[in-house]
Amino acid sequence: MHPIANYDVYIFDCDGVILDSNQLKIDAMESALASIINDSKRVNVCVDYFRNNFGRSRFHHVDVFVEQFLLLDDTAKDKIKGDILQAYSSQCKSLYLQAKLTPGFIEFINQLNGKKYIASGSEQQELKEVFKVRNLDVYFDDIFGSPTKKSDLVGNILQITNSNNAIMFGDAISDLEAAQANSINFIAYLPYSNVKASLAELASKINAPTINAWSELQ
Repeated sequence: MHPIANYDVYIFDCDGVILDSNQLKIDAMESALASIINDSKRVNVCVDYFRNNFGRSRFHHVDVFVEQFLLLDDTAKDKIKGDILQAYSSQCKSLYLQAKLTPGFIEFINQLNGKKYIASGSEQQELKEVFKVRNLDVYFDDIFGSPTKKSDLVGNILQITNSNNAIMFGDAISDLEAAQANSINFIAYLPYSNVKASLAELASKINAPTINAWSELQ
């Protein structure tokens, strides 16, 4: 892996990497599900899946909830999917506005000279709006999110920049997989990860560094 200053392109996940928002979003999904599904055991199964597969898009998660866990009649599936997405989305923007930045992130990104992008499982337009309101968009060349799959987001960024000299920072297994799928380097940022142990183990297998603070890279 190159020294951190020697990359042309830096790609960041958002939740748990830029913003301390993982638990806020898990709580929001639990609240959204509980407002629609009157079965606490099934809600808990969905929330566990959401937590353990964090970083994938909300559309992926809701499809899995409805198709695999909630045992709904076929005629009700589309409506329930829409209801869950709406209930969850209505909470996300306000959560993003209050979520704290991860410690030292601004200092870290300010030292990077290459192009900087976000590739997130969060809904793209929602994320762009929140970053603009918080004046965080100025740190990035562009912000990308769902419903496009994360590995495709990363691939699109590499195509836009016409460079494979890139590195991705993430806290989820889906982030590591997106980096691997596009043959770029990866650093696991662990402090807020929902899957800290498994991510660290997978990172070790591919010789990807793990960090617990941005200052470790300065």
